[in-house]
Amino acid sequence: MRVDYKDNKLAKLCTDEREMQKKRPDLKKKLRLRIKALENSDTLGDLPEDDPGGAWHDLTGKRAGTWAGELSGNWRLLVEPNPNSLSAVAATVVGIEDYH
Repeated sequence: MRVDYKDNKLAKLCTDEREMQKKRPDLKKKLRLRIKALENSDTLGDLPEDDPGGAWHDLTGKRAGTWAGELSGNWRLLVEPNPNSLSAVAATVVGIEDYH
């Protein structure tokens, strides 16, 4: 799957090991796993099987159209698939949030 990022700051946090260690050492290991899972999956629909530890799921309500992968108890990696379907072959990482 092709992975894009909402902005350069988020791209650096998700792809640069030193930036991960500096800004989010608590999430570093899982963040790396979730990004690799996104990159290695063929489609969005493959993520739950390819990365079962990510507990990937689609969000509802005002976050409809966004998917979340688990980074810790409350923290999630948020992605918007393109197109918004299980057959999506591209996704944009839009944030890392504790929305609970």
